[in-house]
Amino acid sequence: MQAHTILEQPAARTGSGELDPDAYRRRSYELWQQMANRWERGREVLWETTRPVSEWLVDRLSPRPGQTFLELAAGAGETGFLAAGRLRDQGRLISSDFAPEMVEAAKRVADELGITNAEFRVIDAERIQLDDASVDGAICRFGYMLMADPARALRETRRVIRGGGRLVFSVFGEPERNPWMTVARGVMAERGHLSAPDPEEPGIFSLSDPDTIKDLVADAGFAHSELEEAEIGFRFADGDSLWAYVSELQGPIALAIARLDNQERRAVRAALEQRYAAFRESGGYRLPGLVLNEGHAQPLAGRGSRADRGCGPAQRPSRRHSRKRRRRALASRRPRSLPARRRSSGAR
Repeated sequence: MQAHTILEQPAARTGSGELDPDAYRRRSYELWQQMANRWERGREVLWETTRPVSEWLVDRLSPRPGQTFLELAAGAGETGFLAAGRLRDQGRLISSDFAPEMVEAAKRVADELGITNAEFRVIDAERIQLDDASVDGAICRFGYMLMADPARALRETRRVIRGGGRLVFSVFGEPERNPWMTVARGVMAERGHLSAPDPEEPGIFSLSDPDTIKDLVADAGFAHSELEEAEIGFRFADGDSLWAYVSELQGPIALAIARLDNQERRAVRAALEQRYAAFRESGGYRLPGLVLNEGHAQPLAGRGSRADRGCGPAQRPSRRHSRKRRRRALASRRPRSLPARRRSSGAR
C-alpha cells in the first residue's frame, strides 16, 4: 500500500501542539490544484445537486445591472456566473480562487457558457488584494469552512464590501446529516487510506454550528439577519454513477482512491455500496445532505470588525463548546428543503 501523501497525513502541529495553519494552507492548496481538472470535467454532476443552493444565494444577493460582485473560493465558477447574468454588460463579476488551476478552469467554463462580464483572479480570501469598499457584495459557496482562518477571511470580506452591500455564503451542517461525505470518508479511514478527521482542523464540517457562524459574522463587522437550513440530495442512477462520483470528485477521497491497486479499489467500492445500501431509492441512490445558508449579512454602518473596533481579535468559540451547543439545538431545528430548481440565465 502506498504511503499517504501530504493530503492524507494527519494535521501538522507546531512544537507546542497547536495546529500549524501554514501547513494546512499548503495541504489545501495542493488538494484544490489537483482537483481542478476533475471538478471541471464533473461539474454537471456537482451542479445538479448544488445549483439550488447557488440560486438561493444569488437571490439573496440580489445583484443589479452595473454592480460589481466578488466570488470567493469560486471553484469552477458557476455560482458567480448566475450573478453575472443579472449584472448584465454594465456590471462586473470578480471570480476568484486561491488555486490557480481552479481559476483557469473557471475561465474555460465561462467561455463555454458565454460569460463576458467576468474577470478572473487568484485571490486568497484571508488576504484579499482589493481596495477597501470596492465591491457591492460577495458570495462564497462552501468556502469559508475550508479556510485556515475563516475569521480573518470574513474580516477581509467585510473590508472590501461597500456600505449597503451584502455577503451571502453557505457551509455544510453537522456530519450526522451529511452521509454523502461521511460514509465514504469512514470507509477510507477504516481501510487505512485516509487519516481520521482532526476535529480541531478546518474542514468541511468545521462551521457546522449556527452559533459559531453567527459569532464569526458579528465579530467580522456584519449585521447578521438570516441563517437557514436547507436539505440537499445527491442522486445517482446506479452503482456505476455513484462510484464515478466518489472516485473522481470527492476531494481527498478521490485522490486516495486513484493511488490504490485494482484489487483494493474493488474492495473499497464493494464496501461503499454496502454502506450506501440504506440510501437506495427508485433503483438508484439518494445521499442526503444539510446546508447552512447565510442569506443577508450586511456591513454595520461605520463599524469595522471586532478587532478594528479595538475589542481585540475576534475569537472563534472552541469546537468543543460549539459541539455542545449544536447538540442542545438539534431538537428545535427543522430543515427546509430548497425550492425546485429554476431556469436561470448565465449557467447551466
